[in-house]
Amino acid sequence: MQPMKRLNSKIILILCASVVCCTAAFAAVPVVRLDGDRLTLDVKDQPLSTVLGMLSYEGIRIRIDPRINPQITATFNNRHIGAAMAGILRSVDYALIWRKDKAAAPDEEPRLWEIRIFYKGQEGRIRPLKKNKNLTVVRDADSGHHVKDILLLQLTPAMTETALAALLDRLGATIIDAFPPLGIVQLRLPHGSNVPEIAESLANFPGIRSAEPDYAHALKGGTPEKRDPSQASPPPSRLPSTDATPIAVLDSGLLAEFAGNPYVKATYDAVSPGDDIYDSLGHGTQMTLIASGAVNPLGADTDAGTGSPVVAIRAFDDNGFTSTYTLIHSIDFAAANGARVLSMSWGSDSSSHLLDSAIEYAASKGLILIAAAGNEPTGDPVFPAAYDNVIGVGALAADGKPWDQSNYGDFVSLSAPGVADLPVGYQGAPGTYAGTSIASAYTARRVAAILEQAPGADRDMIIKALLNKK
Repeated sequence: MQPMKRLNSKIILILCASVVCCTAAFAAVPVVRLDGDRLTLDVKDQPLSTVLGMLSYEGIRIRIDPRINPQITATFNNRHIGAAMAGILRSVDYALIWRKDKAAAPDEEPRLWEIRIFYKGQEGRIRPLKKNKNLTVVRDADSGHHVKDILLLQLTPAMTETALAALLDRLGATIIDAFPPLGIVQLRLPHGSNVPEIAESLANFPGIRSAEPDYAHALKGGTPEKRDPSQASPPPSRLPSTDATPIAVLDSGLLAEFAGNPYVKATYDAVSPGDDIYDSLGHGTQMTLIASGAVNPLGADTDAGTGSPVVAIRAFDDNGFTSTYTLIHSIDFAAANGARVLSMSWGSDSSSHLLDSAIEYAASKGLILIAAAGNEPTGDPVFPAAYDNVIGVGALAADGKPWDQSNYGDFVSLSAPGVADLPVGYQGAPGTYAGTSIASAYTARRVAAILEQAPGADRDMIIKALLNKK
C-alpha cells in the first residue's frame, strides 16, 4: 500500500460542472491542483469558499474573514502558490504558513500548512473556514442512498502507483483519504458523477478487489411509548465502572452535559474529525446511557452489573445519516482506544462488501460486535446485524414478551429488554422509548460483563452465555 500513500500526498482537486462517466474525456473539466508549492487552476464562477474548501480536504488549514467570498474565474498552470493567490485575491490580503512535519527527513522541504485571508488591518476577523458537517447524501433508484460523488476502492497488491495514477486520470478523480489496513481508498469524483455506474464498470478492473459507492445508512431510533403504571420499575442503576471492559457506541454522538462523566473513556466525531462531540438527535446519548449502565431497561436483570466505560463515537450526522467510510474510521478509532465491544444500535437493508470487510477487521482485532435487528417485523435481514461476525439483537417488551415491532429471522441471535425510561429524547422529549436499539445497547453491556469474567470468549461462546441467562 506504499504507492497509495505517496499518491495521497499530492493534492489533485477536481471540480466538475457537468455529469460525466468514467470513460469520458476530462480535458475541459475545471480543476484546482496543488503539487508542492505549485498551483494549477481552471475555474469559472466558482465561490472562493468552494475552492478553499476543496483544499482543506487534504489537511490544509484555511482561516478567512467570513465576509470574503468572491466568485473566482481563472486559468493558469503550475504557478507558484504565492503568485497564484496574489492573482485571484487582488482586493484582500493573505498569508501562507509553511511548516515541516516532525517526522520529515532533514532535507525535506516544508509543506503548506495554512492559508489566511483577510482585509488589511483586520486580521482579528479571520475564522476557520466553515465546513459542511453533514454528509451530502443522494438516492439512486437501484442502489439506495450513497454519498454524492464519492467512490470507494479496495485495492489489491497488484495495483501499482502508475496504474492507480492512470485510473485517477481516467476518472478525473481525487484521493481524499486512505485506510491502508484494508487497502481502501476514498475518491472524490467530478460533480454529478453516476457513482453506482462507475463502480460497476470497475468490477473486474485489474488491481481492484472491490468498487462501490460510499453507501449511506439512515438512523432509525426507537419509538416513544406510554408507560403502563402497573409495570414494574427497572432495577436501580448504579454508577458505571470506569475500569471495566470498554464499549464503543457508534451512533449520533453524545450531549455535552454527559461527555464529562467519568465513565466516558473517550469521544470522537467521525463525521467531522477534530470537532468536539455533540448529539443533535439524542439517540447516541440514549444508547450511551444504556450501554454504560447509567440507565437500565424495564425487565433488565435485577443483578445487572455496574456497567462499563464507553467510547462515544459520533458516526451519524445531524440528518441521521452515516456512510461506509465514516463507519470504517469509527471502527478503527474504537479498536485503537481499547474497546472490546462494539454497540451498533441501527441497521440498513442494504449490504456493503466494504462494510462487511470492516466488520471482519474489527472482529480480527478482538472486538465483539452487537447490532440492532430493526424495528419493522419484516423478517428481512438488516445490516450490520446480519453479517457473520455480528450478534443481531431483537427486542422484548416490558413484560418480557417479544416486542410487537421487533424484526425477526435467522440472523437474530437473541432478544433482550427493549423498553427504557430515558432522560433524553430521540428527536423529541424525554420519556419511555422502545426499540431494538435499546436491546442491542443493553446486550453490549452484558457482553462486556461476560468478557470481564472470560476475556478470551468468542462470539459463539458469548451467545451461548447470553441465551443461558436473560
